[in-house]
Amino acid sequence: MPDRLGYRAKFGLIAPGRNSVVETEMHAMAPSGVTVNTARVHRASPAAWNNDTGFKEMAQLNREGVPGAIANILECSPDYIIVGEAGFSIPKKEHDALEKQYREVAGGLRVATAAASYLRALEVLRVKKVAVLTPRLPASGIVSGGLWTECGYEVVGARGLAAEKSSDIVGTPEEDLRDGIAELASTGTDAILITGTNLPAMQIADEAERWFGLHVLHINSVLMWHALRECGIPDRIEGAGRLLREN
Repeated sequence: MPDRLGYRAKFGLIAPGRNSVVETEMHAMAPSGVTVNTARVHRASPAAWNNDTGFKEMAQLNREGVPGAIANILECSPDYIIVGEAGFSIPKKEHDALEKQYREVAGGLRVATAAASYLRALEVLRVKKVAVLTPRLPASGIVSGGLWTECGYEVVGARGLAAEKSSDIVGTPEEDLRDGIAELASTGTDAILITGTNLPAMQIADEAERWFGLHVLHINSVLMWHALRECGIPDRIEGAGRLLREN
């Protein structure tokens, strides 16, 4: 029998254990008939990462925990899996291998990763120049492991918010987000990508598109858009950016 609440789609959301934003924003965006059901990634590591090596190790531990969380969420029989962490800070080849692994663990279900969702959005929007706002910018200056340039996009700007622990991300002041967006809007970019699923930026991104006349794509909104459209759900959602409202 069909699920009375998730009669259009049941999404399985994979959330990092310390993330308190992605689930909340996903529920806010889900249209009637779509449910978001969450499994958390257990990560046996400290909450702080006061250097780039620590940050990369934390991200790697998150990725290693995703398959187990996918296996857990399968118990509620989801129709689609959303990986609610930004694991695209790696080269495309490594991301593609991870995506394949996630699908295999999910028994062939479709899986929305951050990278795949962003790349599909940029294709639909016909964007070529991007700027990235991220919780922490590696000292190397390399953004997302070269993913964007590998896929044919020009990175014209990047801004890190100097987060050193999970609570720094979730507690990012609005003015810091606004300043970062304003700085990147002056780089000549076609779109600003706001990464970090624990960064509460859904509403600010929606407002910023009106201020600057640019696409401002927050990862949580992009993940929801990709999942909905891949499931054939065309609903236009207000308050989460033009991508969900118009595409």
